[in-house]
Amino acid sequence: MSTENTTTQEEQKAPTKEEVISFFQEQIEVKKVQLELQEMNTALAVARAEELKALAFIAQITNPQQQEEESDEPKVRSLKKEK
Repeated sequence: MSTENTTTQEEQKAPTKEEVISFFQEQIEVKKVQLELQEMNTALAVARAEELKALAFIAQITNPQQQEEESDEPKVRSLKKEK
């Protein structure tokens, strides 16, 4: 039985040039799809950021009183609980 396993391993040969080329072509196709997905994810993140920016702008123009109440000095906030 052990001689059968040895001969099976010995019979495995190196891939042919065509097999290697085929493997890399498949990998290129996969990478192209991955790149397309990444580009779509990036575009989606940019669109969401622009939407948040627009919402913040709308909030500022619809509630101008809040801007008037703010002073020139930056607010300091503490993480401690107030008693």
